[in-house]
Amino acid sequence: MVATIKQLVRRSNLSGRPWTQWVLAAIEFLAVYALARRGGLWVLAAVLIAAIELRVLLPNSLAVGETKVLEFWRCLPGLVMGLSVTLVVAMVPRYATQVVVALLYAGWLVWRESDPDGASNNLAQLLIVQAVMFEAIFLVAAVWHNSDGTSIPAWITLALVWTGAYFTVYGVLTRRGDKSAGVMAATWGVVATEVAWVLMLWLITYTMTGGFILVPQPALILTALAYIFGSILVSSRHGSLSRGRLGEYMVIALILVMIVVVGTSWRGNV
Repeated sequence: MVATIKQLVRRSNLSGRPWTQWVLAAIEFLAVYALARRGGLWVLAAVLIAAIELRVLLPNSLAVGETKVLEFWRCLPGLVMGLSVTLVVAMVPRYATQVVVALLYAGWLVWRESDPDGASNNLAQLLIVQAVMFEAIFLVAAVWHNSDGTSIPAWITLALVWTGAYFTVYGVLTRRGDKSAGVMAATWGVVATEVAWVLMLWLITYTMTGGFILVPQPALILTALAYIFGSILVSSRHGSLSRGRLGEYMVIALILVMIVVVGTSWRGNV
């Protein structure tokens, strides 16, 4: 089964000529830089990015059957990253921050397009995608307000956390031929959602350098937890889970606790 999946992965690079890939990547960057930071045009940028990333699912595409499913999993990190960057650029108030985020997105696109199949299986990329995804989700939860002054309902935020955590992990592990992809993805989805639910009781956004950097506390905590769980998974699979590595993870966990305790303004209630 694993060998079959790997063969399908090798045959699933059906997105077209190399120059077409780079042109479409340039369009995605321009959509973020030129549209996402201009008020309501971020919706147009999101639609454009979604159309480019999911073009393989069109009826006239070359992918069929199992190959089309694997192509979807290959495209998913790019879709999540593009939509997340669009939301981050739309939410941050500083023009300099918007430009820097757009340029970092351009760098990520270059990395992705240099090896599309390898990047879609890369666990380091999975961590980066989830970090940006969590940043976008909780930045919207903290900044977005409706016309009547209300914010995004908590259940929508939690639903996005579970959906993003589950499907990004499942897609990467499936393309890697991991038989436990469903279990691992579901476990991480539940853990991420529960942690997000607790941290949203006092949703805090760290503001640095005069508002040029905005980091929601849940995004920081969940990214660190994703690193810990992912590292434990990789180490256990390679038989290299030593006391030293466990000590490293315990130190990171202690730092996370200190961030929550010190970085939270406690006033007798939550």
